[in-house]
Amino acid sequence: MINVAVAGASSRTASDSLRWAEAQAAKARGAGRVLAEFRALGPLEAVVAGRLVDLGAPKQRALLALLVSRAGQPVAVEVILEALWAEHPPPSAMASLQAYVANLRRVLEPDRAPRTPATVLRTCPPGYLLDKRVIDVDVQRFSGHATAGWQAWDRGDAQQALREFEVALALWRGQAYAEVANAPCVVPEVARLEELRLSVVEARCAALLAVGAHEVAVAELDAFVHAYPLREYGCELLSLALYRAGRQADALGVLRAIQRRLAEELGIDPRPALQHLEREILNQVPALEWRPAPPVAAQAVPDRPAATGRGRTTGPLPAASPAAADGEVFVGREVALRQLLEAMSGTAVRGRVVTVSGEPGIGKTSLLRRFATLAGAPVLWGSCPEHVTAPPLWLWEQILRAAGTCFPQHPVPEPVAELLNGDLQQMVDGTEVATATLRRFEAIVHYLTDAAQAAPLVVVLDHLHRADPSSLRLLAHLAESVPANRLLLAVSYRSGEAAALADTLAALARSEMTRIELDGLTVQETRSLASAILRHEIGGPTAEALWDRTEGNPFFLRELIKLLTTEQRLAHPHTVPVPMPVREVVLRRIACLPQPVVDVLSVAAVAGRHFDIEVVAEAASVEIEAALEIMDTAGAAGLIVEDQQRLGWFRFTHALAAEALYETTGRLRRVRLHRRIGVAAARAWAGDPDRTTEIARHWLLAAELDPSAAAHAAAHAATAARAADARGAFGAAATLWRQALTAADLAQREDTDRYPLLLGLGVSLYRAGDPQDGLPVFIEAIEESLVAAEADEGADPSRPAAAAVAAVGEPLWRQAGDGEVGRRLVEVLERALAGVTGRAQRALLLSCLAVARSSDGDQARRVALSDEALALARLADDPVVLARVLLLRVSALDGGGHRDRRHQAVTELLALPDLPPALTIRVRQLRAQADLPLDVAGEGPAVALVTGEAAGA
Repeated sequence: MINVAVAGASSRTASDSLRWAEAQAAKARGAGRVLAEFRALGPLEAVVAGRLVDLGAPKQRALLALLVSRAGQPVAVEVILEALWAEHPPPSAMASLQAYVANLRRVLEPDRAPRTPATVLRTCPPGYLLDKRVIDVDVQRFSGHATAGWQAWDRGDAQQALREFEVALALWRGQAYAEVANAPCVVPEVARLEELRLSVVEARCAALLAVGAHEVAVAELDAFVHAYPLREYGCELLSLALYRAGRQADALGVLRAIQRRLAEELGIDPRPALQHLEREILNQVPALEWRPAPPVAAQAVPDRPAATGRGRTTGPLPAASPAAADGEVFVGREVALRQLLEAMSGTAVRGRVVTVSGEPGIGKTSLLRRFATLAGAPVLWGSCPEHVTAPPLWLWEQILRAAGTCFPQHPVPEPVAELLNGDLQQMVDGTEVATATLRRFEAIVHYLTDAAQAAPLVVVLDHLHRADPSSLRLLAHLAESVPANRLLLAVSYRSGEAAALADTLAALARSEMTRIELDGLTVQETRSLASAILRHEIGGPTAEALWDRTEGNPFFLRELIKLLTTEQRLAHPHTVPVPMPVREVVLRRIACLPQPVVDVLSVAAVAGRHFDIEVVAEAASVEIEAALEIMDTAGAAGLIVEDQQRLGWFRFTHALAAEALYETTGRLRRVRLHRRIGVAAARAWAGDPDRTTEIARHWLLAAELDPSAAAHAAAHAATAARAADARGAFGAAATLWRQALTAADLAQREDTDRYPLLLGLGVSLYRAGDPQDGLPVFIEAIEESLVAAEADEGADPSRPAAAAVAAVGEPLWRQAGDGEVGRRLVEVLERALAGVTGRAQRALLLSCLAVARSSDGDQARRVALSDEALALARLADDPVVLARVLLLRVSALDGGGHRDRRHQAVTELLALPDLPPALTIRVRQLRAQADLPLDVAGEGPAVALVTGEAAGA
């Protein structure tokens, strides 16, 4: 009787207090004239002169919601455009924005005279603001009542605290700032308000316990904990409420459930207060019993977690901790929510069934929790445990207990009571058992449908893929009655485990079923989620990198975002290690598969997120047919999907899943697998230049195994570098050339030829516009060729000249040719000349030396060297050599007084027949430039030699 009276008094007081609070608020504003009142705790509403006003089109409403969220602060035009047009404003955006502002000003100040300044919505560079002095926002009233409630609680006045909390919660009509809740600049404020609302809900339930309303607290806390199962304080309050209601076993069950959930999902222990409460319940400590509170005394109710600091706050409310905010932030899913709400509205005429499916962690439960807060009808929630074998009909026991709490006026049928009391007779006669089961099913169906007669009712069955057969049969039986009743049946299950639900889903489909298949969040939603969790806005590239690793899976995203603890990680999310909870979840899913499947997936993870099944099968020593069957099994588990563009290719559903599996493979085994994959890939992809980099990657990762592997790695890296160079990826080519050199050094073989690797690296660096690094590499290549010539008389004598031509044949060599590097180049060229006797090679080296000495000021010496080179080139009787010498002569004689010699060189070049294509192009360029002045100070050479042709000299 006491509890019922208190509950009723609380309900009446909430309504009376709300009216009193509104009157007091108007009275307190006194002299300050309020021109507009805004209600933002739900769809935005504005009250002007005591009337609700029409706020216009959706974007106009969104503009006002954005301004209300920053009341008293200027909101920049750029921020507004980004929020209203999702970062892609059309050319007409500014005109539309100005029109929206003008429309809102007319609505908010209908009596304002023409050409007088606006008072409510003011222009304030760099944008607009709502003047806080003349408006009232329900968000501030909510915060004020919440603070007053916690202050009353601290004074020991539970009744006053309860009134304040109920007044505060009565202001809520839906999601805060609903029109712009997903805008990056508003998401943190929405998350803060939602966290504050949940804290007030918990505080109200604590106050209910303090005044003795245990049963009321149980009913509300049970729904709250189902919706927010990771909020430890809510679980603590529910456990105490159940204990005081005489349900000690249920109280312990709540505590043990939160312990398991925290350990399995987050890998943490519950806070000490929960552990202490469990010991007190087991020992039946008298202090847990409810007693009327003395005027000033501590209440026997669990303290709020100290981390929130809510109860002690008298100034501005602090933001919730990131962990707490992360647990409650909800972004996206507008289409899915709309489908659920449309189904809910349809129950006024006819019952509906909605299924929500998707991969693990995709947000099925979060979606249903959010829907439960917006449904506007009682929600009965049942969930199937994952790691414990539940008794038959356990799912429905939860539903029926919740129904008994929500609808105490409906008598509980005897078969239902027997189920809830565990008093089920064991009958041996099969016919009697079947009859009793059918009667029980009929009683449950009638009990639930009767409850839905007066108003719509929502039944949520979460994690249906874990349900026992009896629960599934009862669901199918209930589905037959749904269309004729005002019942919304919402079930969730994992797509990869739908095979076991085939019969049940077929039964549901006959009841006008709406299917919702959840995919990952978009990049923009990923950005909003990360901004809310981190409590500051992140950039687009960071959001894209997060999405690439998770494909928008909310669970993976949340765990990855928690590790963005440094600026470096924010800038490079791909460097963040696989979060431990994600790793454990992925490995637990994989551990449920047959061992042959696990073995092949381990090889596939080493191959990469995208892999060729033939290569993986060969590396795993598995026949291709067996490998394809394994892919079918892994695909059914939601771990692998087949590439629809490339036949025979597959990919891991999530990059994080492949990374987690890769990390569990020992280092030596990984390296050995890389070599096996490299062998198989080189055979399978022979002749495909697009795959050379992937082949080289595996060999390079296996290079440390032995000298043979290192030699193969160097060869494959060089092949990949040439392919990258050919497609214009010069930076990637330079990286591959460096890796080839490192592998060649690791091979430690006497016959290792570093010269072509150095020459290739120099060419790629020049083409990438990096002569500072490229010129020293060419010098090293010349030195390498000289050392080889000294050690082996049969060494190729053309190598020093080829490297020299490549080094100075491009104009940009001059950017690095001064100082010590330039002196080194001259010295090495003079050393090379001393060992070369062939006319052609000597002519090329002399020409290169003339170019290299262009900065020493000795023009006569350069002319002499170039003249000698030209004479030798004519004697060599090789038009290609002559063309190169003439081109280098143009470059060497770039100072004043040599215009005639350069024109003569150009004229002779134009007359040369049968030149290679690259040289022909250069000659044509010279012809186009022949009439231009070539001795303008600082202009440099008129033409550059094609480096690739020079390298082949």
